[in-house]
Amino acid sequence: MLQNENIQESKTEDGVSEHLHSSLKVLSDTQLQLRIRELAKAEQRLTLQVLLHLKEISDRKLHAKLGYASLWEYTVKELGYCEASASSRIAAMRLMVSVPEARTQIESGKLTLSQAARIHQFIRKENQASLQPVTKSETKAIIQASLGSSIRETQRMLEAKAQQRRPSLIADKPNQPTISFQADEETMLMLERLRELRGNLGALELFKLSLKTTLDKLDPLRKKQKVVISSKPDRSLFAREVTSAKQSTLRPSRFIPQWIRIEVAKRSKGQCEYHSPLSGKRCESRYRVQYDHIIPIARGGVGTLENIQHLCGLHNRTKGVQMGPAYFGTSIADAHSERRSPGLNS
Repeated sequence: MLQNENIQESKTEDGVSEHLHSSLKVLSDTQLQLRIRELAKAEQRLTLQVLLHLKEISDRKLHAKLGYASLWEYTVKELGYCEASASSRIAAMRLMVSVPEARTQIESGKLTLSQAARIHQFIRKENQASLQPVTKSETKAIIQASLGSSIRETQRMLEAKAQQRRPSLIADKPNQPTISFQADEETMLMLERLRELRGNLGALELFKLSLKTTLDKLDPLRKKQKVVISSKPDRSLFAREVTSAKQSTLRPSRFIPQWIRIEVAKRSKGQCEYHSPLSGKRCESRYRVQYDHIIPIARGGVGTLENIQHLCGLHNRTKGVQMGPAYFGTSIADAHSERRSPGLNS
């Protein structure tokens, strides 16, 4: 039945498209020009509305409630934008929030989404790399200088600004060796997994980390005495711990035994365990997942297997906001069953 409805809807859309195409043929040149100007203005108004809606969704953390690890992932997978379009709209929205003047220019069409995105990316990069953050007055001046310019002219202007703020250090380090190679699919998968575990590091940082880890294991001069922890959990210990938890004799503690960490990682497969109470969707993020107490320590939560879960950074940060007072009155077993259900265990 649903398939038939989709086919019928597709036929209807095709019919409307053909009708519109035919109606355009009878328009004069002047009418056609007036019509597309009206559509362009309407598109600009709709674009601004999309940005304002994205801001409200970001403020409410609605994307997190729906099981997405970022606003970008929500914009791509839920709204259907391509990756580049999602990035440009989110960046333009961020610029609009930080500098209200940008909204007026975007609304008028004098500042394009691509320009706004490039400006926001420039500011973010400079604030991370430079000791001197980009001020609001500088941002306003950059926006003003971008009005009426092409995206290439804006990019060249931003590159010149970056050179002024942060001079190149290449001249100070001549004859630096360069390493390059073609990575196969297996190598790229390992690099991606390393980024998920250690953060979004650059190629040089990842290469250094890999070398250091390997040398620490193989180089006798770098080896240190380490305590060897068995990866196999002690089931009898687990049974005693659960029994103690039911009897409320365990004291709340931030310490999570190594075997519990291993079991949680096996259960989650390195993926955030948040389930949206609105859509039932599980968060797909594997980026730097964190161990979290389902019932917080402040509410008497303990470090047992049933009370520990994997959460991505966003859902761990927003968990406290979403957790209701009634949840804290549940037992550990109830909390565990809630986490298994398609709702936030919080």
